[in-house]
Amino acid sequence: MLTPDNLMQALKDPFKEIEIIRNGALPDTFEKFLKSKSFVMQDVLNRLDITASTYKTKKREKRALDSPSTEKLLRLISIIQLASQIIGFPEAKNWLYREIDSLGGRAPIDLLDTEAGHRLVEQVLQQINYGIYS
Repeated sequence: MLTPDNLMQALKDPFKEIEIIRNGALPDTFEKFLKSKSFVMQDVLNRLDITASTYKTKKREKRALDSPSTEKLLRLISIIQLASQIIGFPEAKNWLYREIDSLGGRAPIDLLDTEAGHRLVEQVLQQINYGIYS
């Protein structure tokens, strides 16, 4: 079972990540990780276009989130980890909420509701890593 403690290890294995997305994951798994990084769940849900009422119902009933919601939250967590490695934390959190010119003046967190947005944010982070952007 996926827990906040083994979440990061699971994301290192693409096949495990696919399995998690297909099966869904419990809201508490994500919430504990995100709260440990000082993210506000309501804000995260809004920015990732995840219905708060459904999220809260699943949390209360201890049921797994659907695949799209699980995937969006996993994308956010993978970007948090990558940004933390490249920029450091808490700077990574601040960067996620800052409007970035190379992202069309959008905040990275606002693009993570789609796979295309995730790829774009990841690309910008890699460019920062290689000194192309600051």
